[in-house]
Amino acid sequence: MSSSSEEQAKEITWTCQDGIKIAGKQWTNKTGHDENNRIKPLRIIALHGWMDNCATFDSLYHGLVDKLSDIVDIDFVAIDFPGHGQSSHKSLDGPTSVLADYCYYVYDVVVRQLKWEPEDTTIIGHSMGASVALMFAAAFPVEKLVMLDSLGPSPKPEESISSCIRKHIKTRASGKMPSSIYPNFETAVVVRCKSPAILFPGKQYISEDTARSLVQRGSIIRDDGKLQFLHDQRLYCPSILFLSEKQIEVLYKDISDQPTSTCLLLADDGMPFPSDLVSRTRNILLKTDDAYQSLPGSHHFHSDPDSVGRVVDTIVLWLRLYKLNRV
Repeated sequence: MSSSSEEQAKEITWTCQDGIKIAGKQWTNKTGHDENNRIKPLRIIALHGWMDNCATFDSLYHGLVDKLSDIVDIDFVAIDFPGHGQSSHKSLDGPTSVLADYCYYVYDVVVRQLKWEPEDTTIIGHSMGASVALMFAAAFPVEKLVMLDSLGPSPKPEESISSCIRKHIKTRASGKMPSSIYPNFETAVVVRCKSPAILFPGKQYISEDTARSLVQRGSIIRDDGKLQFLHDQRLYCPSILFLSEKQIEVLYKDISDQPTSTCLLLADDGMPFPSDLVSRTRNILLKTDDAYQSLPGSHHFHSDPDSVGRVVDTIVLWLRLYKLNRV
């Protein structure tokens, strides 16, 4: 198979054991390195953020294969979480965005569909996807974990449990969700470009190129010519469950105690994490200081054209440092 990074992704759809259909993209770049050099293939599953979809990883894949195809075969799978992109929605009788529940779908894809062993798998997670990746890796040790502009699940004080439940139920019961219908594709792209500054704290922005990719995959054109996003509107409901700071530290510790190599990359203009929280996360989760970098760009630095190159270079350097393992 060609080693060109321009190779087209294979569109995939898997039916999980609970009936949910998981859609995604798969690139397989094989040049025989595993046979000739006894280098294990680099098996990557990539997990996107909230309200995004697997198109967020297109540029990252192409950058990685450009830098690594000379030394290792790459099997790269990026999925749409339930309720996102082209995956099916959860049923109407339950919450739609429980991180531990998303771990189930990662397990189904990795173990049941791809027939990969978690300990031979690298997970790259962005934002919410990094939170899912962290929880999955704590429960099922993986070979490598890359977290992009995320420290994992956002902790909440234990005493806020009642208000969180109340807020979720009242929002869900109201049925009042933002519109997902726009006059045309270009209008939807403009809205998507503006959304980071509206929905997230800090200096959030997203490039037009990234917005176009996400809108293209995550929408349909209706019979009346209008564009409708495919995401589940219930994703706007606040989470009904959360983890405490102590529970998240246990996840960090469990991963740190495993053979898993973890890389943490934050964006200079990304989520404004408190410096003490970043330091504490690094101290517990990471094995070495060189597994952490803060890089130019905003929250979608792994996708935006002006910043993805640095993200690719940093991941490649880290992979080389922490061994593209031999068989």
